[in-house]
Amino acid sequence: MENKNLIYVYLFIALVLSNIPFLHSFIKGNARVSKVFHAFGMSVAIANTLVHESCHALMSLVTGGRIRGVSLSADTSGLAETTSNSRVAKILVSYAGYTGSSLVAVGLFYLLYLEKYEWILYFFIVLSAINWLFWVRNLFGFLWLTAFIGMMVFFLYKHFEVLLIHISIFLACMVLMQSIISAFVILKLSVTDRRNAGDASNLARFTFIPTLVWGTLFFVQSIGAAFYIVRHFIFV
Repeated sequence: MENKNLIYVYLFIALVLSNIPFLHSFIKGNARVSKVFHAFGMSVAIANTLVHESCHALMSLVTGGRIRGVSLSADTSGLAETTSNSRVAKILVSYAGYTGSSLVAVGLFYLLYLEKYEWILYFFIVLSAINWLFWVRNLFGFLWLTAFIGMMVFFLYKHFEVLLIHISIFLACMVLMQSIISAFVILKLSVTDRRNAGDASNLARFTFIPTLVWGTLFFVQSIGAAFYIVRHFIFV
């Protein structure tokens, strides 16, 4: 794969941005810079939230359910309100979020491996447009999607080739890093606050399998996806 060095750089940037609160101790006396970095990191990380909640919504449709709405928040949290007709459907919908994020990360890096950089932007444009038109119900979600779609379309229209490469790599790296970090957060919550561990708590309620098992599964999946990406698309 060409542009391996860029991938390393953007993986590191994605890691730093994903853990931006810790930078406050390193940027002493410059709160403005810290706030700018934090805002930028959160805004880009929402791309993974978009993927995560869309996977819940799509699985709901596949299993015969309905989508009441999707919310995207500035703190990178999200919510897909769905209805399902059976316990199995509820399990599949709850399971789809973190699993879908990991699978999408694999797909994005496969496109990088093929050097189909524009396809990554097309993927996010289509996914964002579907959410904007049919699912997202909160004001911030509308505004973020509008800006995100506008930016993607502008870069594609102007055909800034070098910039397209950088943006596509950055987005892929951010989705991968966020899929791992968010899964780790759920794993941690499944130990410290199992009633509020998001999808892991829901799955525990639907299956009677402990929250910790689901939290561990989500995290192991995300690490497995990262290992697969490194093994098949980077170190080749």
